[in-house]
Amino acid sequence: MPRDFKKHFTKDLGKAITKGKKEVAKTVVRSLTEKGPWWTGTFGENWIVSKSPVQATKKRKPDFPSYLIPDPTARQIKNPRVPNVTLKQDLFVGNRAKYAGFAINAPGQTRPSISGQEVTYAQHGQQFSLTSTGGPNWYNIYTKGGLINKDIALAFKKVGFK
Repeated sequence: MPRDFKKHFTKDLGKAITKGKKEVAKTVVRSLTEKGPWWTGTFGENWIVSKSPVQATKKRKPDFPSYLIPDPTARQIKNPRVPNVTLKQDLFVGNRAKYAGFAINAPGQTRPSISGQEVTYAQHGQQFSLTSTGGPNWYNIYTKGGLINKDIALAFKKVGFK
């Protein structure tokens, strides 16, 4: 027997939106991992989804002096774990790497260069080839240039919205 549409509409819509919200978080993390810098994997592997704002607490692996440049590792894109939430709960996407601000080229965020001088990600990119797509401003291109909106639409389509 078919369900009563009026009786279940609000509850069913809430479930669908919650499912979409979780898929958006997963899709955004995968895109940020694909588009962002990757060398040792510390930054790329530390994009997560959380029920609270993400804190940058993870050291670079291996943690080496700034004047040493380790060999790059292969980029690995994994499905992020997304916590269960209700319709009213927020989900946060963030990066746990201590140098995340540097890697997204945030204003005022620097790291020591090989010479020991503090440089921004953009300045670092003038000395070395960057592994991020879109150059040093890859994060702003993704978040402010409309690519994140495409990921949101894609995620909701994946869960049945048209």
